Amino acid sequence: MSSVLVVGAGPTGLAAARGLAKLGIKTILLEKDSELGGNPIKNHYHTLIPRKLKPSQVLGPYIREVQESKNVTLYLNTELVSCEGEVGNFKVGLSNGKTETVGAIVVATGFEHFDPKRKGELGYGLYPDVITNLELERMFSQEGKLYRPSNKQLPKRVAFVFCVGSRDRQLGVTNVHCCRYGCALSGLQGSEIREHYPDVDVFCYYMDVRTYGTWEYPFYWAPQEEYGVRYVRGRIAEITYSPADGRLRVKHEDTIVQRPAEVPMDLVVLVLGMEPSEGTKKVAKILGLKQDKDSRFLVPSDESGSNIVSNKEGIFIAGACKGPIDIESCLSEGEAAALEAAAVINTKVGV
Repeated sequence: MSSVLVVGAGPTGLAAARGLAKLGIKTILLEKDSELGGNPIKNHYHTLIPRKLKPSQVLGPYIREVQESKNVTLYLNTELVSCEGEVGNFKVGLSNGKTETVGAIVVATGFEHFDPKRKGELGYGLYPDVITNLELERMFSQEGKLYRPSNKQLPKRVAFVFCVGSRDRQLGVTNVHCCRYGCALSGLQGSEIREHYPDVDVFCYYMDVRTYGTWEYPFYWAPQEEYGVRYVRGRIAEITYSPADGRLRVKHEDTIVQRPAEVPMDLVVLVLGMEPSEGTKKVAKILGLKQDKDSRFLVPSDESGSNIVSNKEGIFIAGACKGPIDIESCLSEGEAAALEAAAVINTKVGV
């Protein structure tokens, strides 16, 4: 019986491996880290959009089924290092020294968050009270409280800065895409702050707000109308620190009233963009997969109407390795990739 290789055990890879296992297909699941679940688990996400569930609620069942399935061989701390052959008979070399033969491959190598130190004017790494949305998630999920890292006290004013590493021509053409999740997550995080700390003022600084599909009301209007989150349209020029009062200064141009402003803040949260993971770039070279010339995300085949089919027969690409995407869509694409891989196994090899 031919098997399928799934590269990456984040939400997409877990969904693909689970789907294949349910179909009775032997599956080899690779994960370069020491645990399953990808970014939501590794970075200790607190609440997932759009259903406002904990990562354990969403991904827990997938992780348990994959770990318990007799049809899944799991390799942690392992990467793909080589690949030869063709559909139906790929010989893949792994960093653990093993060589496996598989009939099809699913690539689910995910993404990385933008490094905010590349935007030095925003003060990340210089001022302890400039944090990222990931660090705010960890505060909520691991410590269950909001505080200023500089003094452990509750901030009186919190600012979210949208599109850090997204839609930014100053970074060149590699980061001009929208991160897709940032506006919605900020609306959720701002609402959570206001719900638990009603005396804390929350501001969202944005160019424009992109809350896709049914996300519009719960993650844009509700934060304002139900929780009192304030939205300010304007690009941040610089974030500085004033020793006089120990607070940050957010310098920006308010493009609604068309004037510059400098506003004191106690905590600034940088909402990070998404970039291809190093694993995505490595696997693209090993497998000969087409990448977008600017963003370097993987690109589906021009010959197929499916966004799961790659330019290499028998190799399928799913989830955030192709670009910004939400977790529920990652799970759906993982399941779709499993069906595509199963069809190849049936057609080319015969199960």
